[in-house]
Amino acid sequence: MIQVGNFHFGKADSAKQPQLDIVEAGILVQHLYYRYYCIEQTHQYYKAANDSDLKKMIKMGIEYLEKEVTLLEEQMEKHSVPMPSRSPKSIKAPVNVNDSSLINDQMIYEQIRSGCSAAVEKNLRNFLAIINNDSLRSMFTNFVKEEVEILLQCCKYGKMKGWVPVYPPYKPD
Repeated sequence: MIQVGNFHFGKADSAKQPQLDIVEAGILVQHLYYRYYCIEQTHQYYKAANDSDLKKMIKMGIEYLEKEVTLLEEQMEKHSVPMPSRSPKSIKAPVNVNDSSLINDQMIYEQIRSGCSAAVEKNLRNFLAIINNDSLRSMFTNFVKEEVEILLQCCKYGKMKGWVPVYPPYKPD
């Protein structure tokens, strides 16, 4: 095994753990902060949702986000990267949070679908920016795959509920 800096040639078994570069550390901090925000926002959607199927979908999304946060926090601890502050786990919401004139299930669905699309793009950009650390690049590869699968399920759910936009058919001349 030959290791030059963070670059490895030969069998990976004997390689020591690559160091984190400044860009990768910044990606971890920024992405963890982003996911903390996503969890907080998704909890608010869960509280406001009325449809039981939508609530199940949101709950599965929260579980996925928490899993992703755990993986990010583990990487940050492993590389001694300071973690950003996290929002409180519980937030007291006003009693009238389910006022459908303010927000409805279709609007919640669209926000979640849009958020999933943005997360796929963000994870892909992070994957492309991580050059030296193979394990981080692999982690973000998995994030992209998982988020795409969630987005596919979200689209199927939206079609089933009739919440996706219906465009006129394309008729070429």
